[in-house]
Amino acid sequence: MGFGTSGSAFIVFAALFLAVSSLYTATANSTEEIRDAQDARDEHHRTILGTQVDVTNATYNTSSSNFTLRVTNTGESTLSTDRVDAVVDGSYLDSSDFERVAVDGRESGVWRPGEQLVLTDGDSVAALSDTPERVKFVSGPGIADTHGVTEVSA
Repeated sequence: MGFGTSGSAFIVFAALFLAVSSLYTATANSTEEIRDAQDARDEHHRTILGTQVDVTNATYNTSSSNFTLRVTNTGESTLSTDRVDAVVDGSYLDSSDFERVAVDGRESGVWRPGEQLVLTDGDSVAALSDTPERVKFVSGPGIADTHGVTEVSA
């Protein structure tokens, strides 16, 4: 074999080695990203399974146009008060739409299991055309509870 043949064989083997190493790197990175995505999905499912909320009371005061929603965290997950929503007779309310967001009587962004969240609104619900009848509360992971609104006047 001459130098030309040996040189050509070396170039072919070097190119083959580079191609295999690039393929291995791409495969390893893709497998790691898929595994990370599966772990994140599994963690999200565990959070959903450990989350439970119970709307204990929803009242609307017709004389003051004040709406109060009381929800208890009956699950195992700690939730964020910034990631809660309510739908009052088809009108969406974000947690920032409520004038007061309190957990067991104190302003807090953390809502632990067993604690009661109280949301108070004086203008967004009052802007509805009718007295509200139903409210749907949704927590951050998507767990929801629906309750009828009690009308009071004081």
